Amino acid sequence: MAACSRCGGDVIAGGAVYSPVRMTFRPENSKFMTLQTGDVMTKATMCRNCGVIELVGDTAKLKRLLGEAPPPPPKGSPLPRSIE
Repeated sequence: MAACSRCGGDVIAGGAVYSPVRMTFRPENSKFMTLQTGDVMTKATMCRNCGVIELVGDTAKLKRLLGEAPPPPPKGSPLPRSIE
């Protein structure tokens, strides 16, 4: 497990940041017409020593939204899906 970027502690708790709904990241220059939402899901970790919270986003989806990666095959497709 990674150490805290603030205090160097190694006691990190995983989770998510919520408001009335789950918090997501929406890139400014994403493609307008896609068959998926423009939201990139985030995951969060919190240091149990100092309380710093770090957010990490789904880079594979961000690349697809920005036109840097091909879209994933549809569900039920015989092609293997990438693990994200």
